[in-house]
Amino acid sequence: MNGFLNWIEQRIPMMRVANMHAIQYPAPVNMNFWYVFGFLATIVLVNQIVTGIWLTMNFEPSAERAFFSVEYIMREIDFGWLIRYMHSTGASAFFIVVYMHMFRGMIYGSYQKPRELLWVFGMLIYLALMAEAFMGYVLPWGQMSYWGAQVIVSL
Repeated sequence: MNGFLNWIEQRIPMMRVANMHAIQYPAPVNMNFWYVFGFLATIVLVNQIVTGIWLTMNFEPSAERAFFSVEYIMREIDFGWLIRYMHSTGASAFFIVVYMHMFRGMIYGSYQKPRELLWVFGMLIYLALMAEAFMGYVLPWGQMSYWGAQVIVSL
């Protein structure tokens, strides 16, 4: 049996990849609770992408029909209300997780030399995230979206 597994391992190196990326993965000595938030941000981002694609399939991007298409998703599509609420709640969860991830970076001094460039890239990603959240908020174009846009634009 061992010879057969070695034969498979030579052709498809699954155990070597598992050892390299999961079992013998180099991790910091001080790894603790705070390091979970980067992984959680990835999980919530995948949720946002999947639910966003699903919502996009039923959304009409016009000023006249945007709000009505959201109502259609909520009332007429099976589990549309669940997908929409997963997406809207996921957006809030994403920001919470990202803020905790940034807080961990500040606790451990990730903004200092030699990682300051990584911190700058992270801040650029954060600004893009804020812009995308604003666009997602005004997308349905109802009264809340309109007045939310007025407040943000007037800042």
